[in-house]
Amino acid sequence: MSTSFFLRLTAAAAVPLIAGGAVAQTSADTLPDSRVAPVVITAQFTPTDARQTVNSVRVLDRRIIERRGSVNLEELLQTEPNLRIAQDPMLGSALSINGMRGENVKILIDGVPVVGRLNGSVDAGQLPLGAVQQVEIIEGAQSLLYGSEASAGVINLVTRKSQPHRIEAEASPQWESNGFRNWQGRAGVRMGKFLFQLTGNALDFQPLPDSAGARSQLWNPKTQKSGRATLRFSPSERLDLRLSGSLFSERIDNLGPMLRPRFRPYAFDDYYFNDRADLTLHGEGWLQGRWFWQATAGWNRFDRIKNSYRFDFETQERKLLEGQQDTAAATGWLVRTTVARDRSDRRWNFLLGAENFIETAEGARIIDPNSKRSGWASSRDLGLFASAKAVFFERRLTLQGGARWTLNSLYGSALTPSVWLLWKPAAPWQVRLSYANGFRSPGLKELFFNFIDINHYIVGNSELRPEYSDNLRAEVRWQSDESRPASWGLTTWGFYNRVRDRIILAEFAPVQFQYANLRRWETVGGGMGLSLRLGEWMRLRSDVVLTGFFNALSEEAAAETPLPRFNWAPDWVNDLTLSLPSQRAYFTLWHKMTGATPYFFQNGAQLEQRKTEGWHLLNVAVGGNLFQQRLRLNTGVKNLLGTRQIRATSRAEVGHGSGDLRPVHWGRTFFIATTVYLHSQ
Repeated sequence: MSTSFFLRLTAAAAVPLIAGGAVAQTSADTLPDSRVAPVVITAQFTPTDARQTVNSVRVLDRRIIERRGSVNLEELLQTEPNLRIAQDPMLGSALSINGMRGENVKILIDGVPVVGRLNGSVDAGQLPLGAVQQVEIIEGAQSLLYGSEASAGVINLVTRKSQPHRIEAEASPQWESNGFRNWQGRAGVRMGKFLFQLTGNALDFQPLPDSAGARSQLWNPKTQKSGRATLRFSPSERLDLRLSGSLFSERIDNLGPMLRPRFRPYAFDDYYFNDRADLTLHGEGWLQGRWFWQATAGWNRFDRIKNSYRFDFETQERKLLEGQQDTAAATGWLVRTTVARDRSDRRWNFLLGAENFIETAEGARIIDPNSKRSGWASSRDLGLFASAKAVFFERRLTLQGGARWTLNSLYGSALTPSVWLLWKPAAPWQVRLSYANGFRSPGLKELFFNFIDINHYIVGNSELRPEYSDNLRAEVRWQSDESRPASWGLTTWGFYNRVRDRIILAEFAPVQFQYANLRRWETVGGGMGLSLRLGEWMRLRSDVVLTGFFNALSEEAAAETPLPRFNWAPDWVNDLTLSLPSQRAYFTLWHKMTGATPYFFQNGAQLEQRKTEGWHLLNVAVGGNLFQQRLRLNTGVKNLLGTRQIRATSRAEVGHGSGDLRPVHWGRTFFIATTVYLHSQ
């Protein structure tokens, strides 16, 4: 499998070379000064200063990624406010935003949706960050611009598209004491109006034994290999063309415990192979009248293979188990174009767009009675959207509104409106209000998936109705003068989500599950954040969040035993960085307390209350730059408190790892990372 992977990686790298030849660039990817607001592109008319966006955008730039030693999206988001990550040893990580599950979170790479959801979520651990310049997070429904599956929010991975020198090369090995090894490399060449960049990554995770037999582990051995190639052609400041492609391959070993150890011992072992590939052609530029156009054609593929064996310890032979193998795949095709005007000298500005997204699912467990092909199903979303933005009162008030019309091949049409308000009553103040309507058509697996064997009984439901949601969000921010040596800010926010016909996996018979619509689901919450900056040597951010999760049993409880409508859970996030002048050395601490989450469940005729335990994830790191930033060192401790599992019991849970103890992290680990950076003059 390793040989085929590198053959495919070579082919992916050759596509841009054949298409264009050499390489180029006009602007530099530089690490931003803490006083310079980043430019964001997600859900904007044109690239926009983050302080001027009508929706609140959180940006995690390259410097944060490197200082935290984050090699994939899962690690980077573990300590972010309003986000929670659930772990499954086989299915990977699952993100939720503001209490809304991963089915409602759309993850993009340069605006192209990532397909291949397992149990409703994209595994963020399969998205390496070696080629990523910044990650942009927008909370709340974004169905207007991004369609289905964006009713909770959008996470966009923006890849590197420039470099300051004609030739650059970078090597970044990282070692961790828990058995984690990562090797990352990057090279780029600029020649005239062309730029070619290639990024590669190899990860090997061999966890330390946590049982006497050293076979069945809490965390499974894993290897990953990935690569991304990008060709950029910039003939002028008014036109930019990019062709990019990537490959990803992962293997997970799930070794079972030794059975019958005294006589011909054996074990049942599972091996999972996950492969991802994508190819994107993107163009953008400026037209007369300062209209900005963008056009994207993207292809995204996910394959998952499960092989099950009976392993004989005496003969060291493996034998495939008949009927226990599984192959599944998902493919997405995107064609999207927008044209927008966002001129500061005009009161009114506009955006118009069209999008066509086709998704297919393949596998022996996909049973669509209307499909002409066995083990195959497909759906298509055609979307037309428009938005208008106007400024009033000397640009102190910005109003934006729009709507998206979606035609789904399985469910007909839907109209999803959205409105935003940005008000600046005085220099230090910003007030943001928004309402957005969300729409999510059932996924192909929710409709047509059938998984029935000795251990599982999960079936799809072709009668599912689509989800419709309403999202309200408010934010008030006060920020002192950032041009001064010291500045500080306060932010408070609140949100409310209501989902009609939420799709869940419901138990209709003992240990038998089927996807069904829940009449409604709600989340509500809010928080407060403090930020402080002292020159270039100290930055502090602290956020407290309280989230209420709808208690569906509250509507069924008898009057004499009323239940609360919401189960409340707190989170607390801290991020501190101390730096020497010119950023030559730094100390950083990032921490998240995930609060205990109560819940109720039906145990026979009794209603019982339990809770998922809270836990702290505390990380520290120190590092610095040497030899004019040609050598960067970073070392520290992740999960300083050593938490590995928390108690979380519910009979309603389905999946690997369910039960009294739930894995949340691989434990305390010391890490050291070095980066060697070479470039031409």
